[in-house]
Amino acid sequence: MARIVAIASQKGGVGKTTTAINLAAYLAIAGKRCLLVDLDPQANATSGLGIESPPHSPLPGLLEGSVKTSQVMVDTTVPGLSCLPSTSHPEIPVTTAMVQGGGVSKLRAAWKQAANDPLALVLLDCPPSVGPLTDLALQLADSVLVPVQCEYFAMEGLAQLLEGMRHAEHSQQREIPLEGLVLTLFSPEVEICHEVAEEVRRYFPEDTFETPILRDPTLAEASSHGEPICNYDPRSAGAWSYLNLTKEVLEHEWTETGTRA
Repeated sequence: MARIVAIASQKGGVGKTTTAINLAAYLAIAGKRCLLVDLDPQANATSGLGIESPPHSPLPGLLEGSVKTSQVMVDTTVPGLSCLPSTSHPEIPVTTAMVQGGGVSKLRAAWKQAANDPLALVLLDCPPSVGPLTDLALQLADSVLVPVQCEYFAMEGLAQLLEGMRHAEHSQQREIPLEGLVLTLFSPEVEICHEVAEEVRRYFPEDTFETPILRDPTLAEASSHGEPICNYDPRSAGAWSYLNLTKEVLEHEWTETGTRA
């Protein structure tokens, strides 16, 4: 049974899409059949994997049941990793009514229990904002992974997202746990990075991953070439960061229902 993880942050520029692309790639390398779902209208996860954006979003059809995931997902250059691409249009036509409809639970069940092409993980790359698409991700997800940039006001964006998670839990009457907090854009020589990391770990000692994602321009270069870092420069600092993060994610123990044991 697949595990569905939303990668979300209310703040932009925190390394959310970079984390989605590279974590998905290393999970696939580790033998976990993975689907990366690009829910962001900017379509950066799509282009970051070298995939052309479709003219129309597949999400309405998936939620209505007129389209199957196998019809719209695209294989990537990483064996075992597929992508459900986003359209590059400014808005994806997903409404609040669609998010609250029965199509969400059917799509969630289809991803979790795919028989013909079973998935191990589905990663949802969310837009950096509140709205129907982020709500959709929280409705679908078993857990939420949150990138936290090591800068001032990092805790504010985190607090907003946690509030959104609590609302989703109340509406669905089920727990949506933290997959974990990932410290991103970490520069060892910058004091504020260490201060933010200490603060996050003090408030969330059990939920913060040990591995910080180092600030590495090679990560941006890789995305601009449409490649995950494991293909573009596997010996770079950014590659080692995501490799170690993936090891931590794989060490998490989960029950068959998709909740942390």
